[in-house]
Amino acid sequence: MSGIRDYAKLAQSILQEVGGQPNIVDCSRCATRLRLILAQTPENAKARIQSLPGVIGVVESAGQFQVVIGVHVAEVYSQMAALLGEGAMHGEEPRRRVLDTVIATMSAVFAPIVYILAAAGILQGILIVIQQFSDGFALTGTYRVLNFMSWTPFAFLPVFIALTASRHFRCNTYIAVLCCCALINPEWTAMAGKIAAGESITLLGLPLAKTVYTASVLPPLFLVWLLAWVERRVEKRLPDIVSALFTPLICFVIVVPLTLLLIGPASTWVATGIAAGYNALFNAFPALAAAIIGGVWQIIVIFGVHWGITPVVMANFDLNGHDSFQAFQTIAVVAQMAATFGCFLKTRNRELKTRSMSAGVTAIFGITEPAIYGVTLRYKKPFICGCIGGAVGAVVASLFGSLYYAFAALPGVLTVINAINPSAPMSFIGELAGCGVAIVLTIGLVMVVGFDDPVEETATASAGTASAQTSTPV
Repeated sequence: MSGIRDYAKLAQSILQEVGGQPNIVDCSRCATRLRLILAQTPENAKARIQSLPGVIGVVESAGQFQVVIGVHVAEVYSQMAALLGEGAMHGEEPRRRVLDTVIATMSAVFAPIVYILAAAGILQGILIVIQQFSDGFALTGTYRVLNFMSWTPFAFLPVFIALTASRHFRCNTYIAVLCCCALINPEWTAMAGKIAAGESITLLGLPLAKTVYTASVLPPLFLVWLLAWVERRVEKRLPDIVSALFTPLICFVIVVPLTLLLIGPASTWVATGIAAGYNALFNAFPALAAAIIGGVWQIIVIFGVHWGITPVVMANFDLNGHDSFQAFQTIAVVAQMAATFGCFLKTRNRELKTRSMSAGVTAIFGITEPAIYGVTLRYKKPFICGCIGGAVGAVVASLFGSLYYAFAALPGVLTVINAINPSAPMSFIGELAGCGVAIVLTIGLVMVVGFDDPVEETATASAGTASAQTSTPV
């Protein structure tokens, strides 16, 4: 926030510049951005908001007006929500491209739960490390308790998606949770196991698929989307006196069976199909896949569309128990972190040194937006150096066959341990080597290539005074 702590004032200023409450269709946030959907974008709003103290940058992407704030976005969002009240949730959303809608939905659904997934992923990584130094640890009660704790948010992921998606699609949260709980009911999991073993189980005469919905993404997401559509139509047709009771009942008996019969299997097939396509590229040309992800990932982050890959990554873990995408994604993040620290070492500007150090530390935790918008992209060359370092580092990791064996919600330095696997020791070594190459190469490039280092304002003022004194006639 650049020292700014008046979050209410900043929220009020942003609200005023985007045209006030009537112009805001929806307001949400992710780890670093305030994400607004506007009925219309006021002229010059982007430039005016970008100049506000505490704003790192503004991005218009995926049908959203994204205000990049950094680690204090939660405080600003809280003030914005208080200013908006419920009014922001009832505007008519402008028509958007399908791709923009998909990306905006993924962001709205996953951004609020990213930190709980990150916490669980880090705990899984810590347990993996402990097992390397204690052979009998996996047999202890302590390990068993911590292990099931680390898997809890993934096992109940459909419930978390119900909470966030119901807000995005504007339907009853409790009905959404009820329907998604049905998907992960142990009775259904047991039935799916029997179907997988060859038993034929039908619903209304139609055969059920063997799909298991724990840790799934697209099935609960499409379920809530369908629920929102059904709920609105049911409420319009029921008298108020019975609506409170019969709306949940009717929605429940329509949405869950449709999901089990059609939506669940179809959406799972889509996610696994995309994952299979990526895996085919990786298996055929691992270095090419690594270079693309390591070099391009931070460009994707710039446009705020990076949440769209989450279902594919989750499908990879579900299908294979591991994922290469996040292994290379981590190296891209580490390279951008290195570019920021490279700026810290190179610059003589005290304000840029402070900003670079702060953004670099934030990037250690997997959040690179402050580094990108506050430092590297602002001076262009450091950002390019980070992309080059990320691509080369990811290629190095691919030569070792590096994979992630635990999901990382915020890939970065702290999640490198997710590459540890006792039966594949080169995975972790390769991840370390890739990160090391990315760091050294990126910092080296920044130091050699350099950038337009901003001149200290005080120095400029002093130089101007001295020049004036010199040119003054005696």
